[in-house]
Amino acid sequence: MNQVHSDFLENISCIVCDLSLPLNDRGLCAECAAKIERDLLRLRDWEYSAEAFGVPDEQLEALRDRVIREYGAAYELLEQPHKYKPKNKRSKSRATQRKREIAAKAIREYSTDDVLQAAHDFIQAQNEPWVNFSRVSQHLYKRFYHLKPKHLGMQGKKYKSLLKFIADYPDRFQLRSEPDQRGVYWIRLSDG
Repeated sequence: MNQVHSDFLENISCIVCDLSLPLNDRGLCAECAAKIERDLLRLRDWEYSAEAFGVPDEQLEALRDRVIREYGAAYELLEQPHKYKPKNKRSKSRATQRKREIAAKAIREYSTDDVLQAAHDFIQAQNEPWVNFSRVSQHLYKRFYHLKPKHLGMQGKKYKSLLKFIADYPDRFQLRSEPDQRGVYWIRLSDG
C-alpha cells in the first residue's frame, strides 16, 4: 500500500466503532475486524472468513469451537441469523382440523386391490351412469393415507397419476374424456 493511501486510512474513523484508529482495507480497526472475523466463524461463513482460508474442511468446526470457547457463542457485531418460527403448530383453523380428521381416519396400510375395490364401491354407490373422475380421485386420496399412484399396480410400473393407474384396468373401469373440456374425465364400471 502506498504512503498516501496509508495516511488517508489512518485519518478516518472505523466504520463500526467510529474511532480514529489505523484501519484495514475494509475500513475497520483491528478490534472490530477481529470481532467480525469471530462472528463469521460462529456463523460458519467459511468463504468470507480470512482465518478459515486454507483450513481443511475437517478442521473448520474445531476452529469455530475454539472461538466459542475463548470468546463465547454470542455474536459481537454481526446480527444472529433469524430462524423461521412456524406459527402455532396446533392451528385451530377449520381446514387444518378437517385435514387432521381425514388423516386420522385414513387407511395407512393398503394394496392395489384395496384401492381398486374402494374406487369400485364409490362408483357403484353414486347411482349415476358416469361419475366425474375427480370425485373418485378425491375419495381415494381421503381414504388412503398419502396415496401415491407410483406405488400401485404391477411391479415395475410407476404411474404418474391416479387416472393412468385406473386406466390400466379396463376390465373393471371405463374412462371417457369430455370432448370440449380437456382434463375432465368420467368413469363408470365396466360391463362384465
